Order: sequence, then structure tokens, then C-alpha cells
Amino acid sequence: MADRLTQLQVCLDQLMEQFCAALNYVDKSHGFSPLGPGEPVVADKHAPPLPPQEEFLGTVDELSGDIILKTRQLMKLIDSLPGVDVSEAEQLRRIDSLQQQLVATEQRKINVVREKDQLLRDVDQLISMFVAGIADSRQQS
Repeated sequence: MADRLTQLQVCLDQLMEQFCAALNYVDKSHGFSPLGPGEPVVADKHAPPLPPQEEFLGTVDELSGDIILKTRQLMKLIDSLPGVDVSEAEQLRRIDSLQQQLVATEQRKINVVREKDQLLRDVDQLISMFVAGIADSRQQS
């Protein structure tokens, strides 16, 4: 699962795509209106045929509902971010605590790596002694 900031970015990208899709649909599918009273309705003979008014309005309602749902999801993600409703001093204390934990963990890691290196040297010595013992026993026989 991605972290919250990545989820927030993905959600925002999806919302922008939904906005663009809705605007594109409305731009391509709307009917023409007269420019003024008594003016004829202008039509574009190269434009694709318009959907029926009920279908157009239904699709606009669906696109609007999708945008509202995505906006709510976005707001929920924003509300779940750390630091919301937390004072700056509390955030700084939390950062300091996490920094101390990180330093302690790094020190433990260094100690474990040193212990591993020592164990490898010890095993190396044991193997060398074992091989030397085998070589000595073959020379004596």
C-alpha cells in the first residue's frame, strides 16, 4: 500500500482527469443556443450528432456525482494526514522522538554488522585451522 501522500497525489490526479473528461464531454455534447432573441440556432455540420437531452443530462449528473465522490475521498485523505489538528510543538516533539529512535536503530545496526564481521573472521580462522590440520595429518601419513 502506498503512503498517504502518494495516495493523495493519485487521488488528485484522478480528480483532475475526471474534471477534464467532464468538460470534454460537455464541450462535445452540448446543444447550441441562439446568440440573442430572434436569432437562429447556429449548428455545426461537422460536429457529431448530439445525444438526446435526457441522456446528456444523465451523463452530466453521473460525471458530477463521480467528481463529488472523488472530492470526498480526497478530503478524507487530507484529514487523515499526520499533523492535522496537531500543534507545531507536538509535531516537532514527534520528529525529535523519531530521530532518536532512528539514531538508536542505526547504532544497533552498526553493532550487529561489527559482530557479523567478527563472526566471519572467527569462522575463517576455524576453517584455516581445520584445513591446516587436515594437511598436517596427510603429511604425517
